[in-house]
Amino acid sequence: MSPNEHHDPHAQIHHGAGPHQQGQYQQGGNQLSSGQPVFCPECGAPVNLRGTAVSAVCEYCDSTVVRSGVDLKLIGKVSALIDNGSPILLHSKGKFDNLPFVVDGRLQVQYERGTWNEWFLNFADGTIGWLADAQNQYSILKPIDPNQVAGRVPSFHDFHPGQPFRIAGRTVVVVDRRGAGYKGAEGLLPFQAVPGMQFFGVDLRGYAEEFVTLDWGNDPNHDQPVPFVGRAVSLAEIGLFPLRRFEGWPPAQPPRA
Repeated sequence: MSPNEHHDPHAQIHHGAGPHQQGQYQQGGNQLSSGQPVFCPECGAPVNLRGTAVSAVCEYCDSTVVRSGVDLKLIGKVSALIDNGSPILLHSKGKFDNLPFVVDGRLQVQYERGTWNEWFLNFADGTIGWLADAQNQYSILKPIDPNQVAGRVPSFHDFHPGQPFRIAGRTVVVVDRRGAGYKGAEGLLPFQAVPGMQFFGVDLRGYAEEFVTLDWGNDPNHDQPVPFVGRAVSLAEIGLFPLRRFEGWPPAQPPRA
């Protein structure tokens, strides 16, 4: 089923491996100067750590480099990414609700039934979001103020499939509660992506393409999840370009100006 067809809200698509693993709501924040040179502490290669990004994967040695104030540190090497046939590429550009964005990073997430991709988006207005990419279905979600769900949702362990909720003006039902781990990463990410880290979240879905993810980060035993809200999209709808080319497929065309 394509992302633009009507979805059963009980069908599963995983998304929202959120940019708040340290329990922080981020809609921008402290940014590095675009002219400030940054180099990998492991191999000395330049690292394009900019904007609100907290960590980056070195393109030369696969080390994860983390910014801590004005200092850089290494937190390990990422595992090789699984080629799961995604057509999305780093540095591709598109628009969501008429707001331009660039794809700055990818997190590949693994759970008991396989893997999916979370692409980190930086928007032109300084906000961030995630493009979920699973089995040729796509959705874009952006973080909202955690106060919108504080004290209004149960603890992580008390969510069950089929429960209805009203979150940020959306009527949604629980489709999944899960823990998952980071398989690998590339590019920039807005949190410390420690290889092998586990995270916990609840996915909810509405009848009109709405998606909500409640993200507990790497600790399910607290009562302050960060909510992400968004909707299903198609790659054509958001004008994502360029895209990866596959043998036998027609080349993607740039969106009209």
